[in-house]
Amino acid sequence: MSRPATSGELQIARQLCPDLSWEDAAVNEGGQFHKVVIGNPQAVIRMARTPAATEQMPRTVELLSLLESQLNYQIPVAVSEILHVDGLSSVAMSFIPGSAHEPHYGDPKVLGQLVKELAEVPLEQISAHLAKPFSFRGEWTQARQQQCFDALPEELRAPATALWDQLDILAQVPAGLVHGDLAGHNMHWIDEKLIGILDWDLAAAWDPALNTAYLSLWHGLEMVDLIAPNSEEAHRAKIWLGLMSLERLSDALSRSDNPKMGKLMRKIGPRILTAAQSING
Repeated sequence: MSRPATSGELQIARQLCPDLSWEDAAVNEGGQFHKVVIGNPQAVIRMARTPAATEQMPRTVELLSLLESQLNYQIPVAVSEILHVDGLSSVAMSFIPGSAHEPHYGDPKVLGQLVKELAEVPLEQISAHLAKPFSFRGEWTQARQQQCFDALPEELRAPATALWDQLDILAQVPAGLVHGDLAGHNMHWIDEKLIGILDWDLAAAWDPALNTAYLSLWHGLEMVDLIAPNSEEAHRAKIWLGLMSLERLSDALSRSDNPKMGKLMRKIGPRILTAAQSING
């Protein structure tokens, strides 16, 4: 979703990048933590929405600076200092051309190569600048599990419990670089070529099978075995997909706008069952 930039947003953009044109700039409102001012092919302005996002901005900016030379894809890096206005921060970032890939299909070779390259990034230099696992919605506490368990129909309760029982096992997997949201507009393509990867706020040292799981959510669940580098990682990705469906249920239960639970159950139910069946498969 985009809209014209306000005068205040334009003022910040011109202060950060006075030599660039910001006429007719638009604001992308799609991000949960940031909004982005887009007005020219040289830079975009990333604006924190909340004090929490403001606090995290220096960490993310430093992470992107360190990652830039580690990947064969463009990533946005800061081209200005961080500016603070009314308690919120903004920074100019390099522009990444391209657009989101159409959903439900993709080249497994390209996607598999991305998974491989992320796994090869050394963690030592960047570990201090990574987010913690489960940063988006928090860890699976007993209270969260119980809330979801009570909301599930009887036939999904045992499968869900089997998935939660895997969390301790998954936590023992050697960590790799996990992007945190490899989907949609966070990946920019031109003519089926992956150009760049955006939005690294949730990047963490975590189970690398998560990268396969995130990619399959957008490009097709049937592609897990084609994207993953080996059968063990594909196996874990399928379990994570089930846990992600339970995350969606937990998120819906925390909302106050009366989400359509029946529709959600019809979507996540088969995924939970399939993931649970894969545990011993």
